[in-house]
Amino acid sequence: MKIISFVFLLAFSAYAQFLSGANFDVIRVNGVGISQGKIDSLVKQFALAQGQGQNIPPEAMSQIRWLVVNQLVGQELVKAEIAKQGLKTDAKKIDSVVAVFKKQFPNDAAFKQELKKSGSTEADFKKYVENQLLADQLLEKKIPAPKEPTDKEKKDYWEKHKSEAIISDTIGGIKIALNIAKGENTQAIQDKKDFLKGKAAEARMAKANLMLLMEQFAIMASRISEDPNAKKDGGIMKKFLPKSQGDAFANAVKNLKVGEISEPFVQDGNKVVIFMITEKNDGKFESYEHEIDYILRLEAERNRQIATKNYLDQLAKVYKVQYLNKDYTPPEAIGQ
Repeated sequence: MKIISFVFLLAFSAYAQFLSGANFDVIRVNGVGISQGKIDSLVKQFALAQGQGQNIPPEAMSQIRWLVVNQLVGQELVKAEIAKQGLKTDAKKIDSVVAVFKKQFPNDAAFKQELKKSGSTEADFKKYVENQLLADQLLEKKIPAPKEPTDKEKKDYWEKHKSEAIISDTIGGIKIALNIAKGENTQAIQDKKDFLKGKAAEARMAKANLMLLMEQFAIMASRISEDPNAKKDGGIMKKFLPKSQGDAFANAVKNLKVGEISEPFVQDGNKVVIFMITEKNDGKFESYEHEIDYILRLEAERNRQIATKNYLDQLAKVYKVQYLNKDYTPPEAIGQ
């Protein structure tokens, strides 16, 4: 949904043309002007969304600007090609995507009010969604989404790189702990175990790949764990020897595979714990499979991005792209 989210940002910014008084075109695509004000407005909003109130360094701001410029140029090129091919999309699909965004707001009135702040309407937003769906349709024909890595591809990658694995007795994982108060009775401790057992079962039932499961478990840890650092680091523990955490811990995790969660156990006599193994450096393929899967997906997505850039460069030969200001010309600008 990242691309659609960017379009949502575009919808809210469509009329922000006069930021800092800069309403001059700095780029033209197929005769359509893109103003400095529009780019600066989008960069500002995108940076606010990414930074969540934190200051963003100048280098990162430059990267955001190039992202915005390439998105806008690519959008205009694709729009021109869609018009040339006469592509259409299903109205029901547009309504479905719009409905997903509406759910982010308390009610329909709040959604429309947010659009109104930028001088936009629901009809404008639906048009942006339609354009993005058409863009996805066009790009999917030219550059299909990568398929999931096969078992063979993962094993082939392992055979090629297994000599690079550093084998040790260390593990990594995510811990959720509930404190045992002084004098707390057996039933209260059992209640804590039952609670964590339920949370472990909840995590196991989630229909998600391992990387997403780890992310969700870390979020769970940040919310419910009473470990002092859990709210900051999500209960993540990187490369350590199980015995360093005591015999109870070592015994509870010794037979776990990567992605598995321990049964609740008492650690150090003062906390009830569950632990998910996310890293096991034992030199066995299954312990590294999730990392290999992630690497292969990342490579496939990178290759798709390269293919997309190449396709947009081809479109730029058909529909003229002019960069009129060096400060708004990315180092690897589309069509250059």
